[in-house]
Amino acid sequence: MSIVTIEPGADTHLHRHPVPLVAYVLEGELTVDYGVKGKKIYRKGDTFVEAMNIPHRGMNPGGSAVRLLAIYLGAEGIANVTLEKLR
Repeated sequence: MSIVTIEPGADTHLHRHPVPLVAYVLEGELTVDYGVKGKKIYRKGDTFVEAMNIPHRGMNPGGSAVRLLAIYLGAEGIANVTLEKLR
């Protein structure tokens, strides 16, 4: 479990989750770009299960920080997040 903060104008870079992730938006508004699968917007108070093994990036186009409570349902020896290499 962790608190993820994304500052205004910043993004998470392209990544994927090899384990299930449940997130709760504590503050702000998060836009997640799933590429050809589209974009989703999550606002303060929203809870969502993040896509597994689909490259995506979270973006904060707003004027204040986005803060998420991220709960990873992984296992020992498995990374919670893997960065994607740009092609």
